[in-house]
Amino acid sequence: MRIVIDKIVYPGRRMASHEGQVVFTDEGLPGELVEAEIVRRKKNFLEARTVTILGESGRRIKPLCAHYRTCSSYQSLRYEDQIELKRTQLGEILEGTLSSGENELEIIPSPEIWHYRNKARYSILWEEGKAHLAYHRPGSRDEFVKIEDCHLVAEPISELLKTLVKVIEEEGLSSLREVEAKENRAGRKELLLNLFWTSAQDSKSLDPILARLLSRFPLAGVVSHLMQRGAEREIVEWGRPWIEERIGEARFQIGARSFFQVNVGMLGTVIEDMKRLAAFRGTERLGDFYCGLGTFGIALAREVKEVYGVESDPANIRFLKTNIALNGLSHFKIFEGPSRDWVPWLLEKKLEAAVFDPPRKGLDPEAVAALLRHPVPTIIYLSCNPTTLARDLKALLPAYRIKAVRAYDFFPHTPHIETLAILNLR
Repeated sequence: MRIVIDKIVYPGRRMASHEGQVVFTDEGLPGELVEAEIVRRKKNFLEARTVTILGESGRRIKPLCAHYRTCSSYQSLRYEDQIELKRTQLGEILEGTLSSGENELEIIPSPEIWHYRNKARYSILWEEGKAHLAYHRPGSRDEFVKIEDCHLVAEPISELLKTLVKVIEEEGLSSLREVEAKENRAGRKELLLNLFWTSAQDSKSLDPILARLLSRFPLAGVVSHLMQRGAEREIVEWGRPWIEERIGEARFQIGARSFFQVNVGMLGTVIEDMKRLAAFRGTERLGDFYCGLGTFGIALAREVKEVYGVESDPANIRFLKTNIALNGLSHFKIFEGPSRDWVPWLLEKKLEAAVFDPPRKGLDPEAVAALLRHPVPTIIYLSCNPTTLARDLKALLPAYRIKAVRAYDFFPHTPHIETLAILNLR
């Protein structure tokens, strides 16, 4: 079918209409005529995939990555247009939540718009005896898109993984199913390599990999991962299973499988804004929920009297303890378990501030109910999903007023929007 793109809506879907039905497709700029094929029929709309751009917009530019539709579909837009698009989308999502004139929505651009990602994970695709780095095609576990060059990923990571693919192809290591590499940006630059296998490997089979990579790259460690009896087994093949990052004065050890923000340049900006907008007096008890490795609790620890960090993942807790010691913090206490279980109890202890960095699903209903039942004077909420942020803000407005909302372009050329909201008790 031929359709004209009306607009781009979050998260990056191109909206059009065809014979009275709404259509969402994966490529096209407003005003462009595209040819699309239907991939799924829903009750109220059609899902499609753009096959051809029949009439290009004057605002279209040539993407750098051949696979851009798989992971960074905004590459066909100039960066300033991407920022304006995200600002418009966020305004539409938060419409009715923010009072007119109360908050000016601002999207903070990334200091780097290419090669900003400090982590990359790919599948290994074998075709006619040749190995390729690949992403899953969006919405599919069986279809893959080959990756030749990714301009979002740090160049040392790309070079490391290209070399690795050549080695496994030469050695016929077809049981390597996925690979992941991480890079730190502060201090001595190092790389950490994760290898995900379908079967156990003889240590000698890794010798060619180590010999080729260690001579060329500043590796901190090489770690193998293997699923056994439903659990992932981690084997340190060489070096150590962590790298160290620094954000301002705070230091963090980041494990082989630990989550950490992939754009550390933006992370420092967000933390400085948290300090400024929360206006700490040094007397607060701060709850750090969904705290992971302690990124925000540790970065804010010297601004407050006490920090209570809540985390449920045992691997994260091990690194959280290490990072607390690494930063010399004696006033950071750990509470092990899900945030939904600890939020009510900690709020009853009369916290003065709470920082939330939840997953895409947003705050747990138990957390929202507890914040209404035992309000905290200041909430710092960093969201990776503006739709669940809007839902949570509306639920909290009976007890809180919104002091500030700022968005950050952690992921240039992609539809993702990271948003910081500061709330004060009414």
